[in-house]
Amino acid sequence: MKRLSIYLVTILFGLGLVACTEKSERNTQQAKEEVEETIQSAQNEVEVKKQEFLNNVEEQLAEMESEMEKLKQEIDGASEKSESELQKQWESLNDKKDKLENDLEKLRAKADENWYDLRESIDDQLDSVKDSFNGLKEDLGIES
Repeated sequence: MKRLSIYLVTILFGLGLVACTEKSERNTQQAKEEVEETIQSAQNEVEVKKQEFLNNVEEQLAEMESEMEKLKQEIDGASEKSESELQKQWESLNDKKDKLENDLEKLRAKADENWYDLRESIDDQLDSVKDSFNGLKEDLGIES
């Protein structure tokens, strides 16, 4: 009888362990799935922010580029003395814009988690392009 009681207790204890192990495995699997969902959600959010940033910079560049042709025409119509200085400003503006566009291409190719590395540089470059653009407009006597 004593042996039977020991066997029963051992069997019940074993069944309890098996039940706990299965529950633990289910909880572990559920936790793993939740972590994967969180990671995917974070990656999606990073991609959305990256796209919004790229779209914003590209939109601002497109607006400036459309006006740059008008500026070029104004420069070509300026007196020879001022045309030389304005042409230098134009070339500097164009160089800055080209560098910014190249860095935007690099940013597009950069892995999502690393895009923040270039963001600050691109923001600074965009500000520099805007300043040059507005300075050239001012020197040409064109209001913003």
